[in-house]
Amino acid sequence: MSTTTQVSAYISEETKAEFEAYAKRHGVKKAYLIEKALQHHLQALREIPEDLIIPSRLVLTGEAMAETAKRIAQDDQPSQALTALFSE
Repeated sequence: MSTTTQVSAYISEETKAEFEAYAKRHGVKKAYLIEKALQHHLQALREIPEDLIIPSRLVLTGEAMAETAKRIAQDDQPSQALTALFSE
């Protein structure tokens, strides 16, 4: 039997509500859910090449944000290369 330890973390109210609802809906204990989620995440970090992991949060400079907003607002058609990529 492995030893256990307690950890503490601050999470948003939204995450807490979703976490508690999931645990209740699926009838699992919160400690079990946290442990499985951490194990799953750590396994993914071990197995997926680091350069393929997309961070869940991106920080852009003001210039990069302006360029991104400009590109989103454009009504351009996708390039042939992009169309081919999504057709595969």
